[in-house]
Amino acid sequence: MTMTIRILATIAAAAWLTGCGGGGSGGGGPTAAAIQTLTGLDAPAETALAQAARAPAIVSRSDSLIVSTFHGETSESSVPTFRLASRCSGASCVVTNTLTGQDIAFSLDDLEFDEGGASQPIGTAHGVTLIWEAGEEISALGAWMDHSGFAVQMEAATIQGVDIEARYGLAGGDLAGTSPTGGATWLGLMVGTPATGSERGDRLVGTAALNYDMGIGALDAAFSGIKNIDRGRAHSTETVLFQDIPMRSDGTFQAGLTGNRIQGSFYGPGHAEAAGIFEQSNIVGAFGATR
Repeated sequence: MTMTIRILATIAAAAWLTGCGGGGSGGGGPTAAAIQTLTGLDAPAETALAQAARAPAIVSRSDSLIVSTFHGETSESSVPTFRLASRCSGASCVVTNTLTGQDIAFSLDDLEFDEGGASQPIGTAHGVTLIWEAGEEISALGAWMDHSGFAVQMEAATIQGVDIEARYGLAGGDLAGTSPTGGATWLGLMVGTPATGSERGDRLVGTAALNYDMGIGALDAAFSGIKNIDRGRAHSTETVLFQDIPMRSDGTFQAGLTGNRIQGSFYGPGHAEAAGIFEQSNIVGAFGATR
């Protein structure tokens, strides 16, 4: 993809090292063809370079950043999960660590982009092409659409001699700024990873469907057909559902608490896209879909 925000590594590390007292997913794995057979994805409709070229323009218009709960471990101690709540005014954002109350101000211009050389497209559905980047510190699975991006990231770092490993989802883009009119459906893809357990860091892929009912002002979201592409089989939880998610007038939505929640937004003219993060059934993930 990559929607890499390396400043988050600093936030996470500071919280763990002060509040508590590596590894990360690497490259390799199944081929794109094997992933397509397992998941039903079509062959990639675009290259990683094409997405990388589109990303800076999206970020230049962006005024939204959504981050999931962080899950991770260190080489010295267990790590409590914590959320990073973000708020943006244009490209200027503040991220608050809900565990420590620490605020970090930064600009969306600080996003770093992969040039496409270390990234590989793995398949397309509903006009969304998933890209896998295997980096030394951050590995990511996600996509840039036309007005937004989403990814699940696995991060590894050594801070002050302590190895830190983390998993989280994130999304952002150019907010629509209003709620949809009429009923509508958005279709796309979800990505995720088990938050804890022996399969943590494995890559999960499934479909995403969001349905908006203007009559009740609420949204339903379904993530289904979830497959573990690293183990070549269906994930233990194949379907994740959120129902009657309240819609705000600015086109953002959220419901639930840490470990069982969804948060997202509509992006682009005419609410062309939806993207966000979710947590349920020990999955931490992200999604993107088009109208």
